[in-house]
Amino acid sequence: MNFNIFLRRIIFLFLAMLILISCSSLKTLPTQSTPTVNTQIETNPSETIQPTLAQSTPTTGVVQETVAASPNPSCTVLQDLNLRSGPGTAYIPRIRVLPAKSILTPLGFAPKGVPGGSWAYVQDSASQDKGWVSAGTQYISCNIEVTALALMAFGTPVPPPLPSTSQTSPGPGTCGQGGIASDNGVDVYDCTVVFSNDGLIEFKVLKNGQEIGKAGGVQNVNFSVTQKGDKVYDHTESNAPYCIFGGDGPCNSWVLEDYVYKWEAGGSILETKKYTVSITATLDDPSVNLFWSADINLAAP
Repeated sequence: MNFNIFLRRIIFLFLAMLILISCSSLKTLPTQSTPTVNTQIETNPSETIQPTLAQSTPTTGVVQETVAASPNPSCTVLQDLNLRSGPGTAYIPRIRVLPAKSILTPLGFAPKGVPGGSWAYVQDSASQDKGWVSAGTQYISCNIEVTALALMAFGTPVPPPLPSTSQTSPGPGTCGQGGIASDNGVDVYDCTVVFSNDGLIEFKVLKNGQEIGKAGGVQNVNFSVTQKGDKVYDHTESNAPYCIFGGDGPCNSWVLEDYVYKWEAGGSILETKKYTVSITATLDDPSVNLFWSADINLAAP
């Protein structure tokens, strides 16, 4: 009897263990399947691509706005500036003066004008006039690089007209005051100054009312030009006609370098200013000193 009871207990314990093992297996299966489901959701292609598309959309919009907001090429005049028919100060006369703050449309470029410098071909937005202005950064400010504009062809400038001269006040001296009598008591010397419309000056020495030269006792004639005390030109002529720039007749004209008038080759530029011209004649007769001086206005082209 005791043996049967013991056997039944053993069988009951065995069955209980089987039930426990079966239940444990059933609980493990859901736990193992859960990560698999989550992994498939995280690697879903549709959910991965959608964020990428959403990020690229704003980038495309920014590029379009940048292109649409690009300004038209323009330049602002920083100071009163000459508008010329060609690239350079040699193109005379100027078309007109562009006032400061004028707005220009840049159309072309010349790296070297006449006589020099870089120049921009522009159109004035107010008058629609087209012409050339200096491209220096002290003259215009542009929202583009003007050196990248198309190179523009241009013609040779016409030489400028000769400067004009006007005598404003006769200076001290003996010319036109009756002359100077020689110590010999016979001869009287005088002088006259001839101005031409193109700014040239000729000095004539007179002896007893007749024009003379080296053969008549004139050694030389000196021309000296100053501007506010600074000497800008000095020249001595030994033979008649006695011209400020020399010449055997007619007198030589102004020196034109790089389309700019100068007092002499490589010398000072002729400007629209008042100059003092002094002329001294040295004669064989030491008792006579012919001197003439005057302030004159020279109008440069």
